[in-house]
Amino acid sequence: MSTEVIVVNWNNRRETLECLDAVAAQLGEVEEASITVVDNGSTDGSATAIASRHPGVKLFALKENRGFTGGLAAALAGSEARNVVFLNNDAVPEPGWLAAFVRAIDDAPQDVASIGGKIVDPTGKRIDFIGGVMTFDGHAFQNGFRYPVGSREEPRAGDELLFACGGNMISRRAMLTELGAFDDDYFAYLEDVDFGWRTWIAGYRVLFEPRATVRHASSTTSNRLGDFERGVLFERNALQTALKNFEHLAESGAAVLFAYLHRLHHYATTRNERAQELKRPALAQKKSSRWKRDPLASIDDPLTTMQFRALDWIMRHQDLIAKKRHAVQRTRKRTDREIFERFPLHFVPTYPGDEALMQSAIFRLLRPELPSVDRKLGEIMKP
Repeated sequence: MSTEVIVVNWNNRRETLECLDAVAAQLGEVEEASITVVDNGSTDGSATAIASRHPGVKLFALKENRGFTGGLAAALAGSEARNVVFLNNDAVPEPGWLAAFVRAIDDAPQDVASIGGKIVDPTGKRIDFIGGVMTFDGHAFQNGFRYPVGSREEPRAGDELLFACGGNMISRRAMLTELGAFDDDYFAYLEDVDFGWRTWIAGYRVLFEPRATVRHASSTTSNRLGDFERGVLFERNALQTALKNFEHLAESGAAVLFAYLHRLHHYATTRNERAQELKRPALAQKKSSRWKRDPLASIDDPLTTMQFRALDWIMRHQDLIAKKRHAVQRTRKRTDREIFERFPLHFVPTYPGDEALMQSAIFRLLRPELPSVDRKLGEIMKP
């Protein structure tokens, strides 16, 4: 088998079927192409509908939701394809998409592990993904997200990317496997950023192919998780990405951890009942004489809780993260300086309180001495 298109579904029958219809129509344009679908324990009849409409599809019907990364891992475990394509189930490929991807990966130099395609919104008029930027703390943004197509300078075919979007990319399976593929602990979000950084660390590259275009109904599946559940995944995965991959963690990681602490403090002291109690100086007298029996503070804000939950996951998985970091650093063929000279780290005030954070004396002292740029969020993506 030459090329295998892998789609992960969770309770999104209608859009998954639309996606598969568009992919199936292109299979004849390339040699030995096939489709694999992983259904993550859907309860909306997805698996039955997929098997009925597309009997030629290889279907993995899992009993539970293993997330985007778990679904892909299940498919990769049984794959023998030379190339694998990851495609979001809420994306519809435009004509020529698969042929453009296969031609690009077959013609690419041998140090290219993956190629990212172009993603636009369902109307085809707004940018979803034409490349991305990574922030100093392991987060990332799509460059030009929601801006009109053509309003931003777009990479050309064969231009380098730090990472491809996991919702529209093709990889050489042997290299993908060698690099450990997407980290299964991520479940969803930022797994492609982590993989892209690891790709460059190991001496390989990622390129862009604008002719491999899909139209994407952004976040239709992930919205069902809820903002705060997604937030936990974003925060813990960004921290994982930084802790695993920075070359000199004691230097580059200091700003990451200080920023996390600053944001947690900001949420805790501005968004919760009895927050004033958290700012009371040591030995300062309380108005109530019953202070020993009164609760000192309470956390009832979901954003504060989200930050704590993400940090708790990191604390409980320290040994695992350290083991994964060791594995990443053993593959290192490029320094972080070499990587970020190509793709500068971004410092972008994003959270409430970030303006003050990035102007603070301590943060300026801890800021990593790596190639970087300072930008506003609105310069990168449309509010």
